[in-house]
Amino acid sequence: MKTFAALLLLLFVMPVAYGQSKQTMLIRLYFPNTKFGSGDCGAKVFPITRRIPKTAAVARAVLEQLFAGPNSEEKAKGFYSDFSEETKSFFFSVNVRNRAAYVNLRDPTLTPVTGNFTTSCGGSNFFGQVDNTLKQFSSIKKVFFAIKGDPSLFYGWMQIGECPRELKNCDASNFIK
Repeated sequence: MKTFAALLLLLFVMPVAYGQSKQTMLIRLYFPNTKFGSGDCGAKVFPITRRIPKTAAVARAVLEQLFAGPNSEEKAKGFYSDFSEETKSFFFSVNVRNRAAYVNLRDPTLTPVTGNFTTSCGGSNFFGQVDNTLKQFSSIKKVFFAIKGDPSLFYGWMQIGECPRELKNCDASNFIK
């Protein structure tokens, strides 16, 4: 009887478990869109939905997807971005603490960039895409940036000059895991 039960288990339960696919989740990424009137600078962004493998590191996963830019299907629908295959490598890490996301970038000046994020239009594009993508999560209300763990490098590169007051003299401790 035990052999028969084991055989039934193998015949009916194992194929079901084997045939199940990996769990996935839906995320939203925000990009400007030529068909929806993003404006001259493209500062207005619109959501697209992607299905990705389920992960506990959701903030990291959405930024990896965002920094790779829109795919060909999304581009055909009018979505565009300065983010692309060439820029996906300048995302390094993200820490979420106290309802804030601390985004740490590799040195973007060493990355071939298709657009110019340091112009007023490029800056609007950058912040609009990253902020909206991260703030879709109730656990994130603010977003701060650093280059190689140094917020003053990022805000200088973006020609903003000063770190936001909340970073208390460009405190880098939240960018390091």
